[in-house]
Amino acid sequence: MKNIAYSLLLAAGLAACNRAEKPVEPPKPAAVATPVAPQPPVAAKINDAELMRAVFGDDYKAADKKAVATLFIEGSEMLHVMTPVANTQLADGRVVLIVNGAPSADDGSEMASHVSSGVLNVYLLQREGERWKVLQRHQSVAELGSDGFIGSVKWVTLGPGKPGFIVSNGGVWQGYSISHAEFFELGADVRSLGGFKEASTNEGGCGPTTEECWNVAGDIRFAAEPQQSGYNDIVVSFGDKRYTVTEEKNGDFVEHLKSTTRTSARYHFDGKEYILASGANPVPDI
Repeated sequence: MKNIAYSLLLAAGLAACNRAEKPVEPPKPAAVATPVAPQPPVAAKINDAELMRAVFGDDYKAADKKAVATLFIEGSEMLHVMTPVANTQLADGRVVLIVNGAPSADDGSEMASHVSSGVLNVYLLQREGERWKVLQRHQSVAELGSDGFIGSVKWVTLGPGKPGFIVSNGGVWQGYSISHAEFFELGADVRSLGGFKEASTNEGGCGPTTEECWNVAGDIRFAAEPQQSGYNDIVVSFGDKRYTVTEEKNGDFVEHLKSTTRTSARYHFDGKEYILASGANPVPDI
């Protein structure tokens, strides 16, 4: 469900050290700066409607804030309702627009079901005078999420000069929810770099007869140390809460904490995707 809140906080870290003033006597070696993690693209305050109009032309209906377009899904043409999710401006001046595609009926109405994934579409544009020019169209990049929605987007830098983004996506089934973090690079093409489980909980289905309840969520950051591959490692700090509940006479549920632990995992780019290099991912499947 779109209104399901995930304990998802995704960010790229920045470390630096203060430089001490050089004394006159005695002379000392200059301080060495701590490695700095790559920074995400600068957020751009750009009107989504202008970008959508440039991409879809008259098919974009400003009043509805959406367009209807044909996407190729597994070799078949299918109508989709196209709505903007996020945009940003890259260091080279290009603007990236991420658009969600949800299954559509012939009349343009959305017809996504709970099990329907959203379709990730990425467009790169550039300002030319008073108009936007579409440079690249990357449609049907991936099918993610549920209820016809790909999830939330976080802009990141995967390594020096390597802009990208994370899509946190998932869904809720009978009170059990899960979120996956999927990583994408914005290079000459839009490339998937893999992903992993980011969070899950059975809180919505937890009751007195449940043997164990859990709430596990990861905090994602990029390590500052550069790697030979050109892609920085990903470090995830996981909070893991386990508990049970009992029901009072008045019908209220009372939580009984069993444990809270913190663990970490490190993911390394192997040339194709990010793989687990050390630690463990404690997020339960559902």
